[in-house]
Amino acid sequence: MLDIIIVGAGGFGREVYLWAKDAFPENEYRIKGFLSPNPHDLDSFRTKAKILGDENTYDIQENDRFLFAIGNIDIKKRVVTQLKQRGAQFLTLIHPTAIVAPTATIGEGVILCPFVTVSDHVEIGNYVMMNFYSSCGHDAKVGDFSILCPYATVNGFSVLQNEVFLASHSTVTPWKKVGYRAQVSANSVVMYDVPDYNFVFGVPGRNKRIF
Repeated sequence: MLDIIIVGAGGFGREVYLWAKDAFPENEYRIKGFLSPNPHDLDSFRTKAKILGDENTYDIQENDRFLFAIGNIDIKKRVVTQLKQRGAQFLTLIHPTAIVAPTATIGEGVILCPFVTVSDHVEIGNYVMMNFYSSCGHDAKVGDFSILCPYATVNGFSVLQNEVFLASHSTVTPWKKVGYRAQVSANSVVMYDVPDYNFVFGVPGRNKRIF
């Protein structure tokens, strides 16, 4: 029996708690609890699992397996690094309603939420989050620590570099490259390559450097 620990006890953490119940068989996994720096995060919610500590104070056990559930790329990188240095092992969660082609490659610590689509020969990097109804078309690539919000779409042969953020209903058209740490705002369309550290807004998307 392996123990699942959800890193983050906010709204997304509570969602991942429910999806983990759907994705992992009860005879092999049990949900042990959450990690959060705020011990009161779950006080007003009917969540059976409790907060066990935070990434610095929790005593990692041999059977512990972690799911990362914080939708902030900078925090995710920092906390994942801290936990891995202390010996943490991360699970990948693929919800049963997600469609994942057998030819796709899925990295470590990935969260694929309900109704996600990952098509033929897609490459999903480590610690990527794909929220409700987000999708990647054939031969697309998504870099490490990237986040696709609900209904975000990456079309065929497009590439997201590491740490890209796609807001809800954003679209990357085919054969486009979105640079390192770029962000695409809600309802915007990437029709041209996006340089590193740029923010894309509008239709067609316009670029503005943010760092």
